[in-house]
Amino acid sequence: MSQEVAITSTAFKVLDLARKDAQMYRNPYITPEHVLFQMELSGLLEEMLLSKGKSPSFFRERLGLFLSSLSTVDLTREYSVKYSTSLRNMLQDAISFALQDKKPVGIGHLLFSMAGVSDSLAGYLVHNNIDVIKDAVVPSGY
Repeated sequence: MSQEVAITSTAFKVLDLARKDAQMYRNPYITPEHVLFQMELSGLLEEMLLSKGKSPSFFRERLGLFLSSLSTVDLTREYSVKYSTSLRNMLQDAISFALQDKKPVGIGHLLFSMAGVSDSLAGYLVHNNIDVIKDAVVPSGY
């Protein structure tokens, strides 16, 4: 029997934008990179990064190049995107963190769980900037 877990509207929006992003890039899978890219584009990471002396473009440039390299050539085909294995693992960790916190899954849970996804560029970027992430104060409701 599975337990239902709530998700904040902000986290849901980021995941939905990641899905749309994958479709736009014609990627068959939604990856942690799509999620991190949307967190950055929506401004959720900008204030945190600037306060620690990092440029918001640090993530955007690397993720944009990575995601565009995944594009396929058949622009006439409609794509139904699915969660990648890395993203499913990340979401399972985020749910575990949220259950421990007794809170809905939020941006903070997604971000911290992303650091554990070692087989993705997003995991690498977050893990190697974890000092910036750990010091961030995630606003209530995220």
